[in-house]
Amino acid sequence: MVIWNWKAALLSAVYRAPVFFATTLGAGWRLAMSAMFVEGIFRAFTSGFYGAFTQLLRNLQPAWIPVVVLAVITPLLLQALEIAFHVFAGTPNLRQSAVISTGITGVAALFNLFAMRRGTLLTGAEGQSLGKDLKRLPLVIFEFVTAPWAALIERGKPKSGL
Repeated sequence: MVIWNWKAALLSAVYRAPVFFATTLGAGWRLAMSAMFVEGIFRAFTSGFYGAFTQLLRNLQPAWIPVVVLAVITPLLLQALEIAFHVFAGTPNLRQSAVISTGITGVAALFNLFAMRRGTLLTGAEGQSLGKDLKRLPLVIFEFVTAPWAALIERGKPKSGL
């Protein structure tokens, strides 16, 4: 059993830390660098465990249960922890960063679940190299973005009688 998903930790820190840098830059580059560092460390730590939790729950049935747990309940807890972490660190302009981060968390949670159900971004015995995952990501992203439309089209098709 995987207890820390290094791919989730790395990728989350890479795409989230710049959000805190950009939204804090108006307060000065040193504070922006500090906010970016704090977020990078926070996300590398928490997202590693969150990614492992996602990997563990990804095939749970019925399929809506992991969606609710991973895209609603857990992100609310993580966002509260993130805000507390940044308040403790003295991050300025925290409201804007937190709002953007909350949106990213919801989408990232759904995307990671979607990707992991397709065998991407897994670690441990089930995983493959990060290079292979990165090569697959454009297709997985495309499928993720188009999945709601594909589901609507599939739902609208007439069912055969046999």
